[in-house]
Amino acid sequence: MKRRFRLRRRRDFEMVMRGQRVYAGRTLVAFARPNPGGEWRVGVAVSRSLRHAVDRNRARRRLRETARAQLLPQDSDDPVRGIGYDVVLIGRPAAVEAPASVLAREMAAVRGRLMRR
Repeated sequence: MKRRFRLRRRRDFEMVMRGQRVYAGRTLVAFARPNPGGEWRVGVAVSRSLRHAVDRNRARRRLRETARAQLLPQDSDDPVRGIGYDVVLIGRPAAVEAPASVLAREMAAVRGRLMRR
């Protein structure tokens, strides 16, 4: 995922998590906030309740890849025009073992919930 599509600062994560748009699924919890710049940015975090770093990193990679495919514009050089969102994804333990189709379905639900409002 390109750098401009990522949330990196703690302050950005906190601002998004204070937002009122929340989606809770089996493999992830998503917080979102409108981005006035019109671009989508995604931040991924995984709790240390997943004991092993290998599992946390695997969950992060899987969520980041699914977000890249489902949330961000397909042509990553051309930003999405109009309203964009800052999205924070928090991985749950089920994100490590869940099939990719389940992650994709939940990410589509996140995008659908954002687009309805």
